[in-house]
Amino acid sequence: MDCPGYFVPEHGVLIDVEVVLPLLRLENASERSTRRPQRKAAVFFMTDGPRSTMRKVRTKREEPRFTGDFRVGIVLGTTVSSHERVVALAARTPPAAQQLCVHHRLVRHVDVRFSDTDLSHVAAVLVRNADILGPMTRQNYLYSGMEPPEALVKLWDEATSRLGESVSSQSSRLAEPIRPPRGSSGAADTVLRLDRSEEPPGIPVAVLGAGDHTRTEIIPALRAAGLSLHCVADREPQIAATVGRDHGFGFATTDAERAIGALDSPGLVVVATAHDSHARLACLAVEAGHRVFLEKPPVVTREDVARLTEAMTARPGNVEIGFNRRFHPLVRRAQERLSDETGPMSITCTVKELAFHPDHWYFWANQGTRITGNLCHWIDLAVFFLGGRPLPVSLTLSPRVAGSEADDEERVLTVTFDDGSLFTVLGTTRGDDIRGVQEQLDIRRGRTTITIDDLWKLRVRSGGVERYSRTLFRHKGHVPMYRESLDRVARGEPAIYPVRDVVVVSAIQIAASDLVSGDKRVGEIPVWMAPTLRALT
Repeated sequence: MDCPGYFVPEHGVLIDVEVVLPLLRLENASERSTRRPQRKAAVFFMTDGPRSTMRKVRTKREEPRFTGDFRVGIVLGTTVSSHERVVALAARTPPAAQQLCVHHRLVRHVDVRFSDTDLSHVAAVLVRNADILGPMTRQNYLYSGMEPPEALVKLWDEATSRLGESVSSQSSRLAEPIRPPRGSSGAADTVLRLDRSEEPPGIPVAVLGAGDHTRTEIIPALRAAGLSLHCVADREPQIAATVGRDHGFGFATTDAERAIGALDSPGLVVVATAHDSHARLACLAVEAGHRVFLEKPPVVTREDVARLTEAMTARPGNVEIGFNRRFHPLVRRAQERLSDETGPMSITCTVKELAFHPDHWYFWANQGTRITGNLCHWIDLAVFFLGGRPLPVSLTLSPRVAGSEADDEERVLTVTFDDGSLFTVLGTTRGDDIRGVQEQLDIRRGRTTITIDDLWKLRVRSGGVERYSRTLFRHKGHVPMYRESLDRVARGEPAIYPVRDVVVVSAIQIAASDLVSGDKRVGEIPVWMAPTLRALT
């Protein structure tokens, strides 16, 4: 299939492929497993309704087209930039691409005499060490901010330094070499024009990031709002091209900045990429004159906060933040009822999280912690309930639980606010997982207690009287969030997420992530929060 060319990151080397020798196939390349999928679909049909369930089922069935054929292989070819002959260890790549991008530490220069036989020699060494190779090649290290492990580099050095030795008997069991058709010289264009008869009417949209959530939630919402699908970007060329064709985009690209630049102004840019690029891409889009819908988390670092708040202040109403729970009808009903009371609040959340493979991109160093990637939802929800008045002053984090998969799992975070309000959240992977992410909220203020069970059922207790309400099906607020936000874009009305809340939520999120990273128990809110808030007023 025709795909856009790779956008080459700082540590990447673009290679014109002559031959690839596949070594390992990466099973479950999405790094998310579904236990008892038929049972899960049946349960979701009852809890979330047929429409939502079928949309998720379709996305899951499509997943092998995007992540079902990633391999670890040895590549022989020439560098596009300098035309030097190289051999490279390509981790987590499609097996038959004409060009591949590989981390520079896994590329070795060879002379013109290097042959297929030499490739088999290298493969034999690697296959003998599959127990080392497999676990360390589930990501290609181009986007994670992490260098390839020294053990992997050492193994690669050993394999490429033993040329001329007799080939192991295991080499006869290697897969057949793959020789992709020869392409044109030079790097392929990172933008691919797709065939469609004409540009549909409506405000043009660039969607940055083409993962499961984009295909399940974002694209259907854009279609329902009558917006024009102009360009889709994803760092994996085959994913960008497949999503672009399947959903009728005019262009597919691996370069998110080019997608922003190619969009007619004023348009809408939806940022749903990896977390570390959220704030940067949102600011570039705002500076180019576009409206922005920015998926959570809006920031990862202090620098992100400064840049994003500056952009939102300079062009008010141009950035909406995708914290979907704020838009849920039961959450809004609870907030309205809490406004009838006075005094501090006590907010407690228990969140059943999804279990991810340790190599999942949520755990990459440049993505923050899992607090950044997931628990930010409930930090934002607490700030929403508190209503823009109290400010956080300190945090405590429970000790790391021995045996947990990651440093930020099975931890209890408590935030104290200056009016005496308390917010506590437990993120856990324990418990029944068939219903996916589940959450229980308990909010207390004055003489009122409100509980929300899995964003599905609401109970208000006050004065000895209990009142109940619920939605027909469980949902996380995505549909009303996109409907309301995109309608505002279509009508030319400003976004509603407060800049002040960006600062407060981000300060808590970053301080809590610092506690996890530094293995600390007690922390304070960063000193930059107060002056940043004062600057906003």
